[in-house]
This record gives sequence, structure tokens and C-alpha cells, in this order.
Amino acid sequence: MTRQELGPGRSSPGRPRPAAYAIRRAVGSATAMYVAALAMSGFAILLSVALPPAERGLLVATTTSATVGVAVGGLSLETFMLAQGSDWLRERSGRRSLAVYVATVPLSATLGWIFAWYAEAASPALAATGAACVAAGTMPAAAGLTLGRFVAVYRQRALFAATAPVLYLVLIIASVDDATVWLLAWLGCQAVMAVAMWAAHGAPLGAMARRASAEPERLARLGLTHTGAVAQIFTYRFDQLALARYQGADALAIYSLAVAAIEFSQAGAVVAAQRTLRDHEEGSADRLRRMLRRAVYLAAGMGVLVLVGLAGIGVLTSGYAAAVLLGALLVPRSVAVSVGKVLSARLVNLGGERTTAVIALGTALAAVVGYPLVAAPYGAWGVAALSVALFTAHSTVLGLAVRSGAGRRVAGDGRG
Repeated sequence: MTRQELGPGRSSPGRPRPAAYAIRRAVGSATAMYVAALAMSGFAILLSVALPPAERGLLVATTTSATVGVAVGGLSLETFMLAQGSDWLRERSGRRSLAVYVATVPLSATLGWIFAWYAEAASPALAATGAACVAAGTMPAAAGLTLGRFVAVYRQRALFAATAPVLYLVLIIASVDDATVWLLAWLGCQAVMAVAMWAAHGAPLGAMARRASAEPERLARLGLTHTGAVAQIFTYRFDQLALARYQGADALAIYSLAVAAIEFSQAGAVVAAQRTLRDHEEGSADRLRRMLRRAVYLAAGMGVLVLVGLAGIGVLTSGYAAAVLLGALLVPRSVAVSVGKVLSARLVNLGGERTTAVIALGTALAAVVGYPLVAAPYGAWGVAALSVALFTAHSTVLGLAVRSGAGRRVAGDGRG
């Protein structure tokens, strides 16, 4: 039967329509679901401009305090559990391990409250509650990822990420300009997502509560893994703090727009890094090379699309024309970050948590010292150029460390 006989828009019998096939492939892709969740979060941020400036400041300050609280207090559970492996989760971890994981909830809540108090414009109570909900949902999500349920976890995250902008649209239509109401809508999404994650992926954690730990907790490994993650927070964000201090809000507004847009292009590297962490099987070195190529192509390709978007914003708005040029300068940073995420995961996989943490701390120290030095005389352009250099150096050193670690493992296997 020919396509003409089938009529317009039809495919041959037994074959799905191209559009339906593309949708099914996207829904079945962990990377696509992660990008979708990120896009929905970005859409929610865009919708928040409907609030008056003072109210939007309360919304952003509170949600940021909560997310930073989780970033510091969440102990990088997803990274740690993926590095431990599914056998460890199913068989060797027990009540002591679970106690450590549960402790991330009050720890994140406390830090969220502290960051909100420091910000002054935020609501400490709502920030603490939001941080607790996010941390509570991270535990079962980490267990699901460790068991290889990447698509299921990210599909749920994408679904609930889409809920917040829908609620925001309802509030806009209802002319609600009270940020507290918006925060309650956001908080409700986080709470419901945590419950859904426990329902779908919480069984392994429940099993941990019923058995004793078979071996001592690897707290040193957890601490080293998390130290590197905390150090990266400074590497990622101190550029904006330095620019705001030395060049003011206008320069920061343009630079932060370019950074936020370019960071979207490195979204796929997160899933690639998690898959690399979980890969303990033979042939992982060859799969690492494929992961790296895929991460580079995705970051570069999405970077081009992001630049088109920034160009459009520059045309449609006043004062943001320079964002596309800054974005073009920052594309190599996105590629370097994507490569660095995968290489860092591989190094942790090889048992190099200490090396990963030392490299991250060194990069963070260079960022804290370097950004203020270039922000004052060179502004956003100097900060952007330095960030590219820092992340490129970071990924290069990680690559050398991975090669050295893999070589030692091969030599050890040969002696065995």
C-alpha cells in the first residue's frame, strides 16, 4: 500500500505515525524528561514576572533559599547512592544507612531557614518547609535511579514540574498577586511530588528499615562526594555575586540571563553522569567515550538553539541585546561543564571521590579569588571569559585523573 493510498498524515500499516513515534520516544527518554522538567521550571520562572517586583522578590528569594538548602544539606544522595550500586542498596545497606538519609530532611530544612533568614526578603518558614519536601522526595528518587529506573523517575519529575506553571497560570487569571499564595502553590507541588516518589520508589528504603546494615556506613565516601558538590556551588554561582558587587544590578541582569539560558544546554549531561556512575560492568571505558561524545554534541547543539532564543529576547526587549554575545562566549563553558560532569562521575565510579573533591575545591578557590579580580576592571566579559577558563581547566584535570585512575585499575587487574 502506498502513502497516497493511506491518505495524508498516515503511515504504512503496523508502523506508528512519525509524530506519535517521536512523542513516545521522548516520553521514554530520561534525557528528554530531564530537559522537559528543566523547561517547565524555566517557564514557571518566566510566569513569575506577572507578580509585582516586591512580591516576586519574596517568591524567588524563598524558593532559592530552599533549593540551596537542599543542595548543601541533601548530602548529594543521588550521586552517592548511584556510586554505591544497586546490589549495595538491595542487600548490604540497612537501618544505619537509612538514618543518614533521613537526616538530610531536617538538615536541609534548617539550612533553608538559615539562607532565607540571611536573604531577609524570604520567608524562613516556607523555605524550610520547601527544603524538607524536596529532600524527602530526593531519597526515594535516588533509590529509583540506583535501581536503573531513570525514565520513571524523570518522567515523574517532568510531570510535577509542569504542575507549578499550570497553577501559576490559574493564579494569574485569578489576578492573585500575593507571593505567599504562589509559594503555597509551589510548596504543594513539592509535597505531592515527594509523596508520589515514595509511593513509586520508596520500597527499597522501607526494606532498609527492616534489616541491619551489613557493613559500616561509608560516611567518608559520602562526605568526600558531597564536599565536591558543595564546592561546585561556589564555582557555579560566585561569578554572579562578584559581578553584582563590582558592576551592579544592570550588568548582573544581562549576565545572569545568558548564564541561565546556557545552563539549559548542559541539561543532558546530568543524566549521562548518573548513567556513568551506575556503570560498573565490563566495557565501561568504551561506554564512557560514547557518553562524552553525546554530552558534547548535545551541549553544542542546544547551545545554538539557546543563542537563537537569546537573540529573540534581545530584539523583543530593551537592554538585553548583549545577552546573545555573552551567551556565545559562554557556550564553551557549557561544553566543558557537560564533559566535567561525566568525567567526575567516572572518577567517583573508580573510587576517586577524594581526587574529585580536591579538584572541585581547587576550582572553587580559584573562582572565589579570581572572579572579584576580573569583575571590577573587565565586568561581565571578564567574568564570562574566566568562567570558561575555569571550567575548561576543571574538565581537563578530571580527564587526566580518570585516565590515571583507569590505568591503575588495569594494572591492578593484571597483577591479580
